[in-house]
Amino acid sequence: MASEKAPRAPTRIQSVARATRLLMLIASDPNADWKARSLADAMETSLPTMYHLLNTLVDAGLVTTDDRGICRLGINVGRLAAAYQQQVMPPSELQVPLHTVTEKTGESSYLSAWRNGEMEVILHVPSTLPVRVMELRAGFRGVAHARAAGKVLLAFGSEQQRERYFVPARLEAATRHTITDKEMLLAELARVRDGQYAQEYEEFCEGVACLSVPILATGELLGAYTISAPVDRLRTRRSEYLEALRDAAGTASAGAEAALRRTLTADD
Repeated sequence: MASEKAPRAPTRIQSVARATRLLMLIASDPNADWKARSLADAMETSLPTMYHLLNTLVDAGLVTTDDRGICRLGINVGRLAAAYQQQVMPPSELQVPLHTVTEKTGESSYLSAWRNGEMEVILHVPSTLPVRVMELRAGFRGVAHARAAGKVLLAFGSEQQRERYFVPARLEAATRHTITDKEMLLAELARVRDGQYAQEYEEFCEGVACLSVPILATGELLGAYTISAPVDRLRTRRSEYLEALRDAAGTASAGAEAALRRTLTADD
C-alpha cells in the first residue's frame, strides 16, 4: 500500500512576512527613535532591503518617517486597530476557548474587553443547564465595577483607563451588594491583580454570581473570560469553574503568543 503523503505546509510570501515583522518591531516600542539602520540591525537584514521595506510601508500609510529619518507607525495602522475594535466577532483564538468553558461547566460564559474606551461584552455562550440566570448579550456595557469582568478589565487595564472610568460620576449601585466607594473598589482591584481573578456575589444582579479571569499575552490584556451562575451553584463548584476559566485563558494566551512568535521569527 502506498504511504500517504504528509500535508504540504501552506505557502508563505516572505516579503509580506518580513514587512509584518517590521511593523511588529516598531510596535514593540512605538516611542523609540527607530531609524533604518537600527531597524535593519534588529531584523538582521541589509540596509538596502530595509529601505525597500520602509518605502513600501510608507506608501501604504503603515509607516511614517520624519525629517530626521525616525520611523513611526502610520495613520493606516490606526485604521486597522479601529476596525479590529469594531468587528463584531473576535478572532478564533479567543472564541474557541470560551466555548470550551461552557462545554466543561454548562454555565453561561462571556468574553469581555475594552472597546473604544468602554468595557463591553464581546461574545456570549449561553448556558446548557436547566436552571439559568439572566444572561448579558454581546454589546452590553455599563456598571462595570459591579461585574467580575469589569473588575478584571479595570484591574489589568492601564492607569489611564481606570482614571477615565472614575472621572464621569459616582459609582452606581446595581444591588445592595455593589461596591460604591472608590477606595474600597481600588482595594478590591488590588486583590484581583494579586489573585489573578475576580468574583462577585449578587453585586450586579440578585441571585447571580460571577467569576472572571484575565487573558494576558506577552504582558498585554486581551480581555476577560467570565462564568455567571446561580449563587449556590457557583459557591459549590467555584474551584471547578475557576480552573476551567484559567485553562481557557491559558489556551487563548498561548494562541496569541504563538501568532506573535510566528510573525517575529518569520524567515527573511
